[in-house]
Amino acid sequence: MLGDPDNESVFERLSDAIWDRFSFIFPLRIIQQPERVTILDYRPTLAMFLTGVGLLLVALGFVVLFFGMDIAIMSGLWTIGIPLLVCVVFLFKGTIRETYCFDKEAGTYALVRQFIHRREVIEGALSQFTAAYVKTETHEDSETYYVVLKQEGMFLTGVAEQTLREEVPIFNSFDREARIANAISNYLSTHRD
Repeated sequence: MLGDPDNESVFERLSDAIWDRFSFIFPLRIIQQPERVTILDYRPTLAMFLTGVGLLLVALGFVVLFFGMDIAIMSGLWTIGIPLLVCVVFLFKGTIRETYCFDKEAGTYALVRQFIHRREVIEGALSQFTAAYVKTETHEDSETYYVVLKQEGMFLTGVAEQTLREEVPIFNSFDREARIANAISNYLSTHRD
């Protein structure tokens, strides 16, 4: 069974331990206050992470070219320019961070997806959500986890659930998604009245 620590191989446990060591680079912060809970999720998707690495490699290539390797300047610019354009295209497609704010005082929630060039905001009445849970999708050799908010009845979209992140971030694990779901669920249950 996937996700069972007893059935994981040594390499799977080792890779999990290594990824956990680097997860501080992209933090997941849960700020709980008496009247509000705010979740700041800075974990990028794999495409955004690789885009960042690509931009660093392009910058390094530009420095090497600038300080004079024996490459013709035009061919050097083409070898740097084309990957730079590819990175810029991907840079505008992915999110930088996602923020979820649930406020009892105002009776509202806000789900914010921040891109480089724009911001998507989904707002509404806090009373429509009843709980949160972690949804697990099993693939051939892996599992992905999503935080899902349960809604009271069906709304305009015809669904009774709202998924927080549509694209899976790196450092996606059951523990991290459960932290988010538990914070939201506890907040909704204590502030239901």
